[in-house]
Amino acid sequence: MRRIALALALGCSLVGTARVASAAPGAVVGQPAPAFSLKTLDGKSVSLATYRGQTIVLNVWGSWCPPCRLEQPDLNRTARTLAREHVVILGIDTTETAETVRAFVAAKNIPYAEVATTTASPFARDYDIRNYPTTIVIDPSGIVRAVHADNVLPPAQLHAYIEAARQGRTAPLASAEQRRLDALLAPARYPFTGDPAAIVASVREAATAIAKADNELDDAMIDPARDHDLLRTRTEQRILRDVALAALTPIATVPADRALLARLQGDQRADRGEWANANEAYGNALAIDPKDTRALSGRAYVASKLDDYATVVAADEAIAELAPSTGSFEALGRAQARAGKRAESYASFDKAATLATSDSSLAHLSLYAARSALLFGDRARAKALFTRAGIAAQRIPENDLQRTLFLEQAQEGAIALGLMHGAQAQISLAPWTGPDLPGSLASTAKYRLVVVGTPQASVTMLADGLPNGWIASFCSDKICSPFQSTIRVPADGVKIVELQIVPRGAERRIVSVRVRATSGGKAVGTVATTVAI
Repeated sequence: MRRIALALALGCSLVGTARVASAAPGAVVGQPAPAFSLKTLDGKSVSLATYRGQTIVLNVWGSWCPPCRLEQPDLNRTARTLAREHVVILGIDTTETAETVRAFVAAKNIPYAEVATTTASPFARDYDIRNYPTTIVIDPSGIVRAVHADNVLPPAQLHAYIEAARQGRTAPLASAEQRRLDALLAPARYPFTGDPAAIVASVREAATAIAKADNELDDAMIDPARDHDLLRTRTEQRILRDVALAALTPIATVPADRALLARLQGDQRADRGEWANANEAYGNALAIDPKDTRALSGRAYVASKLDDYATVVAADEAIAELAPSTGSFEALGRAQARAGKRAESYASFDKAATLATSDSSLAHLSLYAARSALLFGDRARAKALFTRAGIAAQRIPENDLQRTLFLEQAQEGAIALGLMHGAQAQISLAPWTGPDLPGSLASTAKYRLVVVGTPQASVTMLADGLPNGWIASFCSDKICSPFQSTIRVPADGVKIVELQIVPRGAERRIVSVRVRATSGGKAVGTVATTVAI
């Protein structure tokens, strides 16, 4: 059993974990979309009725979610292409603060309206949001025509969904990946016949297949070439588990078989959202084998759904003791933070850091430790951890996708901190990611300079420290200025500037650059970096 609720409450990435499908209605293809009423970041009220007569694309995301970040450029392009064709895209973040959403929107230049709400909001409940990203396409008459969850949505599939919805139809998803999953989970593949030993063997094989499907879904999450239908796969898992339970129930007499039965019952009940019954089933499994980490993980997940964080902590403590690792102590730190155990949470995150074996692991851990610190209002610790995440991310090889994902999140965390605390002005600097701004030169080193401040504040930036003949160029709004630039903070409080370091001729060396910012005649921040060109 995999867990997401606690991680999402903290804005953490357990994207590859805890994907539990629902038997609850939610957004059901072919049925009327549940009504919703939301308020966008700019204070505008929107509802399902607002968009009646238009095709609606609801994209539910989180900045911590890798596939969400990876599909954003395609969503941007789609929004700009279809803006005049009665197609509306609405972004909805159900796990993070408005400040975090604003930071992401500014960094990604998102052209459509965004909403920040919670996992307990009527929208998240009525749409049964459990997976990130989830994209829901609603036709002009208000009927749900597509629900695509948990992995990068390829542009061609999104356009197929939209075109079908505009015509009041449903576009099926067909892929080689889905065909493999269909075959793996077909009940006919598992006989469930013969003597008790043969039946138990089939049940264990089926349970292994269900777990294998989970792993394949994880592996395919950020690969558009392995697109798949999560809800269909979850239904297939549920059917196979039902058949396995029916075969195992009358013959489970020895402790090992009874423990397997109880764990499968817990998985099935959690899958259907029957949290109390699932908790009881996992308890039965643990009464037989207290060291069953799958049952412990399942119990922690359902306890989080019941807001029983004392039980979540106890289960995660047992897992960390049985299988100490960066991941297990990170999970424990998150649980302790949610339970309000500040000292214990910090200690668990610090332990996780000592066990980190790579810069990717350290960057990942630091991001979520920072977000947990924010639950305690500990701005200083959060800032230091976001900084540590950025430093670790810069050491990740440039051809590793995680480098970009972690660099962006570390800087967005710093931006959100400024927005949360009403900074008059502050600046942050990180290597540039994503498409270049107009005026970029291929031979330069590029950095993302973010200015956070009071709307309409004037901020002047001055770069120095470079060798003679080298140029530091500030580029924004299609204008580049050497060494010095003055910008005005927009209404959302965030301004993105590209800082380019241009070498003298063909000269290549390691140099340092410093950027100082002033606003209203007062110094508001200094950032520096070493540049290798």
